[in-house]
Amino acid sequence: MGDRFPLLYFVREYGLDYYAAFPGCAAETEPSAATVAFLINTVKREKVPLVLYIELSSHKVADAIAESTGTGTAQFNTCHNISARDFSAGESYLSLMRANVELLREALN
Repeated sequence: MGDRFPLLYFVREYGLDYYAAFPGCAAETEPSAATVAFLINTVKREKVPLVLYIELSSHKVADAIAESTGTGTAQFNTCHNISARDFSAGESYLSLMRANVELLREALN
């Protein structure tokens, strides 16, 4: 994940492996150059098809990793936040989680 990582319980529950650019959820942190290089090398080595970022983030780190590796990016919803646009469009917890399931199907296959 080229972003902060508030999904530790989620990945543990479902037995997923993950790497995150930031050490936790704090907004005041930035990934080190070594961390970004590690993520770029991991995405290339593992042939990761998507670099994920969370909603309401700038996703600039995810974009940089994707650009360096030729992969795509996609938003994974933590369901902690929702944009005003999504809320107005009728998005709900269930619709966001369904979108996550579809995203994981794409990313894991």
